Amino acid sequence: MTAPPVRYIVEFAGCRREVTVGADGQVALNGARRETSLSGANRDGVRSLLIDGASFALSARRKPARGQWEIVLDGRALSVQVLEAREARILERADEGGASAGVAPLLAPMPGLVVGTAVQPGDQVEPGAAILIVEAMKMENELRATGAAKVARVLVSPGDAVEKGQVLVEFEEVPALRKAPRSAVEPRERGTE
Repeated sequence: MTAPPVRYIVEFAGCRREVTVGADGQVALNGARRETSLSGANRDGVRSLLIDGASFALSARRKPARGQWEIVLDGRALSVQVLEAREARILERADEGGASAGVAPLLAPMPGLVVGTAVQPGDQVEPGAAILIVEAMKMENELRATGAAKVARVLVSPGDAVEKGQVLVEFEEVPALRKAPRSAVEPRERGTE
């Protein structure tokens, strides 16, 4: 049985694109199949990206905010957001609801095991504050707040197994807050701080 294709929403320079990657490595851009290839990085971290026969020099660096990347494509720097389509829809709905919908909860970005909690109900968190650590695929992923909020409920404890999309922490609004906080995932090798 093959895995279903994964859909991503990619936003850059005011453009929004849907990129679908099949289990076989096939790529589609806005539904149109593209011939693609990506080489390994050279010692400077630059890769060669081939799209329909055209070659591009590519380097990428993850930024602290969830799904944010700094891309250099043929010498042109771009700030890019890459989210799985499901996650992008959830965040759009949270944004559309604004303050009246309350603050979006922290969801598990992947299946894993909770190995640590950094907050408890009543704590106020600022953007970038550590919330939980979830271990997945032998990596510890520190889930961080990307907006100011007050912790209402922590629904998991260390040792709990979690599924992708599961609500882990619920937040309350901070009086001056208008946007819902989102989580950022920062992978790190197991056992490192």
